[in-house]
Amino acid sequence: MTGPIDPRRLTTVYRLYDKAGQLLYVGTTASPEDRWGQHAREKLWWSSVARAAVEWHPDRTEALAAERAAIQSEGPLHNDKATLDEVVIPYQGNRGPSTETKLRRAGTEHRKALDRLAVAVERAAVSGLTVPEIAEHAGIEEDDVLFLGRRINHGGGESVVAKHTPYSREWARKIADRIDADRQK
Repeated sequence: MTGPIDPRRLTTVYRLYDKAGQLLYVGTTASPEDRWGQHAREKLWWSSVARAAVEWHPDRTEALAAERAAIQSEGPLHNDKATLDEVVIPYQGNRGPSTETKLRRAGTEHRKALDRLAVAVERAAVSGLTVPEIAEHAGIEEDDVLFLGRRINHGGGESVVAKHTPYSREWARKIADRIDADRQK
């Protein structure tokens, strides 16, 4: 969705669950499919989502209040905890965040950037690049590539990089096989 948010627009509160029924995330949006597409591109935990529950509210004010209440009472795994200071009822647009909120948001943005980088590293690994190749292309250290692979595991997914660190037998076998194949050429 682009443009200003219309506080009178029909808005959802959605809950995302893993296959075991664990509540992963609670959010609000007027366009669930668009929002979920954004989550799929940016959130490491998205691969764990097995089902969604959606409830519609007549306006954004009601939806935001329901979202905050759900986050506080249901404790979703991947939401930053909402504070009562952040609830703006009735919705009147942004009146400026508190210092604490600014700091929390900066931390969240940092985590999001790391998550996006981890997803890019994972896609590179799935396409067949090795840890040293990924490090070279990304301009980061090999240890950082491995850290990003572990980040995917901690986000609920499974990482090719983390499964095949330089210390694993399977990874070493693949490297040895590749070297042997190159020597025979």
